[in-house]
Amino acid sequence: MSDQHEDEAAQSEQEPSSQEFAAAFVQHLGRTPVRDLIIQAMATMADAAGIRLGLGPEGLAVADLAQARTAIEVLRGLVAVADQELGTAAIRPFREPLAQLQLAYAKIAEANPGAVPAPPVSAPEPESGSRLWVPPGGRTE
Repeated sequence: MSDQHEDEAAQSEQEPSSQEFAAAFVQHLGRTPVRDLIIQAMATMADAAGIRLGLGPEGLAVADLAQARTAIEVLRGLVAVADQELGTAAIRPFREPLAQLQLAYAKIAEANPGAVPAPPVSAPEPESGSRLWVPPGGRTE
């Protein structure tokens, strides 16, 4: 057998099948505290928002204000829920990054008004007492 075929065979033996991957993922979810999953999700959304704002290593090549806005909104929602469920100490590391991402989004959107995504057509109305962050141009009332 040639070196290329041996390398391909060795690689396919090392990579888990999709079924093995799914089983490992289910096992991981079953053993990981939800608290840790929430914190991981908040970190992922913060990173995604920064990257989609063009602030990551790939810069403007992957910038997408609509995607950034979605990531920021998801992070904001997760922070609010985590504050209630996990307490203020658990979300403290995410408050400042969230504020910085919102400010960066607002500055970029202001500098590029044509790049500001339209708000969702059927955005749910906030519950009474909740305070939603609305980016510039995000809501017309």
